[in-house]
Amino acid sequence: MKGKGLKISALAILAMSMLAGCGSGNGANNNTNAPAETAAANNSNAQASAPAESNGPSWQKDTSPFTFTQYFYGNWASNYLWKDQFAMKLATEKTGVTIDRKLATGSDDDYLNTMIASGDLPDTIMLDWNNPAVTKLIKNGMVYSMDELMEKYAPDFKAKLDPDMVKYHSIDGKLWYLPNLYETADRLTSGVPITPIRPWFIRSDIYAAIGSPAIQTPDDLENALKLAKEKFPDVSPVGVEFFDVAKNGFHGSNSMDYLIYSFSPHLLEEQVKDDQQIVQYPMRNKGFIEAFRFLNKLSLEGLFDPQLLIYKQEQYEEKLYGAQYAVASQYMNNMYTQYNPKIESTLGKEQAYTILDGLKVNGQDPRYPASRLMGWQGLFITKNAKNPERIIQFAEYAWSDEGQLDMRYGTEGETYDMVDGLPKYKQDILDMSVKDNATFNSKYGFNDSTLLFRAGKLWDDASARDLKESQPVQYEAMKMLEKYNFDNYSLGMENLEPDGATAEGTINAKVKDLWNKTIPKLILSKSDAEFDSAYNEFVKQMDQVGAEKVEKVMYQRHLEDLKKKGL
Repeated sequence: MKGKGLKISALAILAMSMLAGCGSGNGANNNTNAPAETAAANNSNAQASAPAESNGPSWQKDTSPFTFTQYFYGNWASNYLWKDQFAMKLATEKTGVTIDRKLATGSDDDYLNTMIASGDLPDTIMLDWNNPAVTKLIKNGMVYSMDELMEKYAPDFKAKLDPDMVKYHSIDGKLWYLPNLYETADRLTSGVPITPIRPWFIRSDIYAAIGSPAIQTPDDLENALKLAKEKFPDVSPVGVEFFDVAKNGFHGSNSMDYLIYSFSPHLLEEQVKDDQQIVQYPMRNKGFIEAFRFLNKLSLEGLFDPQLLIYKQEQYEEKLYGAQYAVASQYMNNMYTQYNPKIESTLGKEQAYTILDGLKVNGQDPRYPASRLMGWQGLFITKNAKNPERIIQFAEYAWSDEGQLDMRYGTEGETYDMVDGLPKYKQDILDMSVKDNATFNSKYGFNDSTLLFRAGKLWDDASARDLKESQPVQYEAMKMLEKYNFDNYSLGMENLEPDGATAEGTINAKVKDLWNKTIPKLILSKSDAEFDSAYNEFVKQMDQVGAEKVEKVMYQRHLEDLKKKGL
């Protein structure tokens, strides 16, 4: 995903990933209907004006026209704006509800903090659940707890929530938000294969021109880039996404995970120092730093363009659409549904990109931490909401099996059919999702609607089947990298950074700023000695500002994470 490195990493961008990103059924709420029952439910949808049964879902009790405002934290997310997409219109027809979704003008953090400081909040907010601003919203009494709203206005809703999700995401015994893209343990072994990193790809014609060598190690990759530069001097050898520690986390660029988890496959475990009661910053890890040394080596060989260190994401993407990199990094689904189709239609199929396998360092396979359960953003209902009753009732619709099918597939018989007990897009819509994803999103909005996606075996199995049939090359690429995944849930490494309002949070911000300024120095160093000097100076500075105090707090939060998971 475009945007945040943790989530998601960001996040663009969710084309089929919203479909693929929801887990299979043994978690969520275990209320997934049998296929026939689900189909019947969809065929008997009540009209917006029809009276609801007194014992029916809460959202059916009032389907009069109603609009609520929503701020989405992510100014890149223009796809998510409610316009006249099929999924959005369907939700409004059924519930009467329209979401007036707004994006920040300028910096998301500045926009959000200004809203909080002024108290001028929209009805709802979609915000990363571990964003420091969440604490402000809760402690300042600016948001409702979902518990009180469900109890008053949607009494059957809470029983449909997975107890593990409620337990993990509750703060001070209350659930303050509903997480989007909530997944269960089964998601790691079923459905569309997970690709938790931004893979690296090589342009097909360049790969063929250099003899299609095996690329299994960093040295192999470096040699391939040298050959590519010799034969294609007008093409940039390597392209990686923008660097910004504040937005992408300590890895700096979302593209770095591909290297980091090769050079440091046990990074997360190695960060925990129980004997010292600290969780170390990853920048203290030798393998983590060696990943940046590898980029420095590419820079020294003239294989890494320094402009990448200051490029905006849009500049990087513009060159990628023009196939102007020999090797490039991108979110898996975006490469196969956005970039490759555009390249094939404008430049020819031979210039499309082919996946690279994981890199082995010292004979050891990479290990990619595959997250689950946590979700991405959370839906918060603010105390400024004019009608929190209608909003929580709409959330019950969005979370239900009916709502999930509506936002993912639309209307049975019109946009999808049930095939072998699973929903499947009509062929023209399925083809559009693969060949013209931008039009698919703008016309149907199936991946962009309520933003309350959750686990469900029915749609999880369906999306896996459809991806395998319609995008066999992407499916096989995902299967190839899937073997490097491991379940990092039990490590207790979620949401470790201290609250930004605390003294340790201030220190952490200083460390991030120091690291953000150090990354270019490392990558552009003229020698190993200069690299080591820049790195050692950074460690000295981070220690001077109090990094160890943060590492002690992160250890306590690590223990809290384990406790919340019952581990």
